[in-house]
Amino acid sequence: MYQKEQKKLSFLQWTSLVSLVAFYPILVSIYTMLPPLIGLVGYIVVTNMDKNRIYALAGMLYLVNLDLNLTLPLLLSVFMVVMVQVFIYPRLKRLIYCQVCLFLILIVVIDFLYYFSLFIYDFIFNSSTIIADVMLIFYIVVDVMIGVLL
Repeated sequence: MYQKEQKKLSFLQWTSLVSLVAFYPILVSIYTMLPPLIGLVGYIVVTNMDKNRIYALAGMLYLVNLDLNLTLPLLLSVFMVVMVQVFIYPRLKRLIYCQVCLFLILIVVIDFLYYFSLFIYDFIFNSSTIIADVMLIFYIVVDVMIGVLL
């Protein structure tokens, strides 16, 4: 049986990962100008599902923590990321050979599907969890720009 090698995380990496997962969603709920980074975290979860399960689990915990702090539908973000990982990512990976292009398209697809599912949720339950305004576009643009910088 062939087993993939998983890199061990140092203490500094563990500390920064735990603090990002625990405290950034709190800051996003307090300061509305901070983007929630759903697309970037979704990309990390999708690509690390087979490689490094620690990052995938940390990304899922981040998304659940973000849902709880922003009072969004629980596990909707995790569900959308898993749906992208199962149905869209394998086809995009075969279709697009440029890794940077795949990265950017996947971030945009995850953001679009998540916010679209939130709008559907609002329509079905006649609520207003999210408002379609310039801030939503700002969140997506910042998410993509941070992805470009990484």
